[in-house]
Amino acid sequence: MRVHKKEIIYIISFLAIFIFWFNMGGTISVSAERIEVITEKVEISPIVHWWQIDNGNFRAENWNGPVETTNAGTVENPFPKNTDVHARLNLRDYPMPNTFHNVNDEDDTYDVSEVKGIEGTNPQWGSTNGKTYLGKFKGMYTIDVLEIKVETGIDYIPEIVKKYGDSGPPKYNPKFHVAYPVKMWVQWKGYVEKGGPGGGPGEGPSCSVDFELGPDGGSQTKGLTEPSPSGSISSDSGEFDVVQGIPSSEYLRADAKSEEYLYEQDFVQRTGNTVFNGIPVSKTFTLTWTTRHKDSDGDYYYVDHSDTETVEVAISGIKRPFSYWEIITYNIWKLTHSEFTNYALPNEFLRIDALTNVTADGKHSDNVEDHVFPPDCPDITLPSESIDGGSSRPSVPDITGEATAAAEAEIGDNEVENDRAEFKGSVIMDDSRTTTDGPTPSDVPDPGMIDMSATGLLIDPLKTNYFESPSTGKVFYEPVFSIDGSASAKDFPFDVNPVTVHTPVVIYSRASDDKEHDQRIKPPLRSTPPNPDQDRHAFILDRPFTVSLPTGGQHRNIPGYGNRDYSKYIKMKQVMFPFDVYTATKQAFYPANTWISVPVDMETVEFFLPVWVPEKQYTIQFRAFAINALPSGDFGGSEHHANITIPNPAFNVPPAGSLSAAHVAIDSIQVDVVGRLYDFHVTDISDYNWKSVFRQGDGVTPTTNSYWVGLNGIDGAKRGNSNPFVLPVRHGSHPNGFQNVAVKTGYKFKFDMKTKGDMESINDAIRIKPTFYHVTSDGKKRQAVDLYYHDDNNYFVKIGSDKDKTYRTVSLNDTMRNVPKNEITNNALHYYNFADRFNLKETTSQYYETAFARYYAKHMSKEPVQTGPYGWQIQNWKLRTYRGPLANQVPPNTMVPPKEIVTKEQTWYGEYSLPAKLYVVPKNANVQEAGRVGMLNENHPLFLKDGFIIVNFDIDTINEGDLNNPYLSYYKAHYMSQWTNMEGFKNSFVDGYGNTFNLQEGDVIFYHADQSSLDDFKPSVTH
Repeated sequence: MRVHKKEIIYIISFLAIFIFWFNMGGTISVSAERIEVITEKVEISPIVHWWQIDNGNFRAENWNGPVETTNAGTVENPFPKNTDVHARLNLRDYPMPNTFHNVNDEDDTYDVSEVKGIEGTNPQWGSTNGKTYLGKFKGMYTIDVLEIKVETGIDYIPEIVKKYGDSGPPKYNPKFHVAYPVKMWVQWKGYVEKGGPGGGPGEGPSCSVDFELGPDGGSQTKGLTEPSPSGSISSDSGEFDVVQGIPSSEYLRADAKSEEYLYEQDFVQRTGNTVFNGIPVSKTFTLTWTTRHKDSDGDYYYVDHSDTETVEVAISGIKRPFSYWEIITYNIWKLTHSEFTNYALPNEFLRIDALTNVTADGKHSDNVEDHVFPPDCPDITLPSESIDGGSSRPSVPDITGEATAAAEAEIGDNEVENDRAEFKGSVIMDDSRTTTDGPTPSDVPDPGMIDMSATGLLIDPLKTNYFESPSTGKVFYEPVFSIDGSASAKDFPFDVNPVTVHTPVVIYSRASDDKEHDQRIKPPLRSTPPNPDQDRHAFILDRPFTVSLPTGGQHRNIPGYGNRDYSKYIKMKQVMFPFDVYTATKQAFYPANTWISVPVDMETVEFFLPVWVPEKQYTIQFRAFAINALPSGDFGGSEHHANITIPNPAFNVPPAGSLSAAHVAIDSIQVDVVGRLYDFHVTDISDYNWKSVFRQGDGVTPTTNSYWVGLNGIDGAKRGNSNPFVLPVRHGSHPNGFQNVAVKTGYKFKFDMKTKGDMESINDAIRIKPTFYHVTSDGKKRQAVDLYYHDDNNYFVKIGSDKDKTYRTVSLNDTMRNVPKNEITNNALHYYNFADRFNLKETTSQYYETAFARYYAKHMSKEPVQTGPYGWQIQNWKLRTYRGPLANQVPPNTMVPPKEIVTKEQTWYGEYSLPAKLYVVPKNANVQEAGRVGMLNENHPLFLKDGFIIVNFDIDTINEGDLNNPYLSYYKAHYMSQWTNMEGFKNSFVDGYGNTFNLQEGDVIFYHADQSSLDDFKPSVTH
């Protein structure tokens, strides 16, 4: 019976326990399962729209306002310049797939309605990247806002190019709408939760875990968001200091440096506890007790009782600490490029890309549950315990304390994960799962400097001079990574030195100075050494001359300039003569005041001075053009010798304005054009002993023999004559070998000479001043003498004294003079056409031109012309002929009328003789005093009897009747002697008897001192 009761009690007790268990759901804890899900890639196609505005520029919308750029195309075919556009796209505006799939099982799919925490992810550039656009940055700004930066413009293919209006007055240019599609891919992600409390039959409650955040445990805040860039523009070769000056056509280099990257980090250590609540703890107690009972007989009996009771409690407040690092801010920018602007740069702009290798990545969540992973919530079953209650059923004890201790012992530590930050391939914030505390991150290291250089930057050769043209510099940074999408592109200016474009040009001109042929008596004196800026040079008519246009010389004393050759910077050199010139070969003729170009590589050029250029002072102009000179106008200004002044406010040259410099170097040289006096020769002697020298057997026809100053011509070249046909005419000069035959006094000798230049007027003349010498027959003694003669009124008239008034007359067209007929014709035509110049208007008015020419040849040219007494001679205009080039022999555009050029070369005809009866005394001897001492007759010892009288001519030209200032001299010029230096007069000779005679310049003829023409006409007396 007891046993049965006991069994029943046991069964009842077990059933009660089972019912309690069923009702409580047991100690099985079922937690929710989270499944990460994602969609397939979805294409989105935002479009960048550019709208042209009235000024021709294009405008598009950034996320934070409009962006504007210039038209890189044409008015009729416009396109925007390549430009970045920054956009933020709401992905909710694009279709989202209806189906997500398990990230680990594509076949495990879910409808969008089941998905929680949906957000955009994994943006990718599409296939048209680089064609219709160029992607530069992409990243999720928020869970459903995509931030991108793309470049579009002229180098990319638009989807729309459509005219939509015009710019209005005054031009009405068309305006276009240009659109570029930006094809991309995105995905959507989220999660699906399965199971959890109250999830279904047989599931019971489980404990909860709460997150209790504490104060931040620490922070790592650091950054460099403003760099320290620097840059410069310099000479690529290093030859020039570009601030002071560098020529166009040279090369620049640009250098910039800046930090390789910028960064901004704010890492915070989050701390706190996980709090476990409702931890189920159970303990089973076995209860025993014995009760006493009376049976019907009154007897006592004892019944043993046994029961089990399970006590369950929920323990709360169990804490486990945690700490992890969260990214508040993590932005990385990399240096992309630098930009320079300066007038001297190609297109005035330069971009230099930076060679950097900066990468960054990161992962962030501000949800503690993404960082702290609590241990599983346990079901704790305490060890069972038996309690004997004696005579009554015992009570179960409070197990809270024991349960709490068991929960503390059972619950493990939290696992944590930091946010993740990577920089340049290294992990600086590690998101590996650790226990309790996330590892402390590293800082982004400080950046080093990156150098950016560009060389070989040609300064356009045509760029005009510009003093210290301003420069700008910028460095540009683009986001590499931004944890929150807040980073945008940055740029920072830096100072850059100015550049002075100054193309040097010099012209230190030179010209030949023909002093060796300058026959002026009083020329301007030259410097020693010659100074072309002060000296007046001599250019001689009908002779070559040279000018030099060197490309070297002194410029500014700055690097690369100084005294050097500048030909590489000179595009043209020119010279302008204010008179007509020929080239050296006379193949080309340049009228006066014509700019003549000279090849840059040719320094010295030879020209030829025509004989008709008027004799006077001139200024020759020179100029050299820099390669950057303007094509017209003042060519960008000019400066003497070199364009060294910069800035030069005298000029306004775009774009520098008054900050420019001259572009042309100019110079000038003062020159005097000078004529010639030359070709003096004796053409006839009336002494019968000399007749055969000059006349053929008929006594009339010339032999062409004459006695020249020497064996050379006007410029020193051989004339073609030979000895003995040189001056002076003397004993031994006779070609027939008469060794002792000079000329007897009283006989005339004819002569003529030539001139070139302005000797054509009525007042121009040749003046001859004779002087006299006596030389003994053996040549040993030569002395200056005075000559006396008797005239009809006076005895002993000194030649050259006031009483010397026996005037000679000479006829130009004398039969025996043989003046060329063409010269007579030249004279006649000129006198006829310009009769007023020669006071012949009354005469010529009576004739036609040809009739006057005949009249002149037969009458006027044969009229005797008074030339002066023995002491001086003047060959005036009536003894002159014109023999210059005729009008049809010269160019038609000469500075002197062509028909007058015939007058620019002249021949002057004259003759001279000594009186037949002469008295020769030493120079300055007092004849009157000698007469008082003794009888003054030809036998007086004062008179020199034997030997020879030498007639010496001092020959000058007289311009416009100015006898006080003779112009050219045959041999008394300041710098040269035509007589000796050019025509080769010999200063001595040896006669046929071996005697040496010393000569002087101007010696023309030897007369016998003791033989006279009177001797040839003495009566013969028979004895």
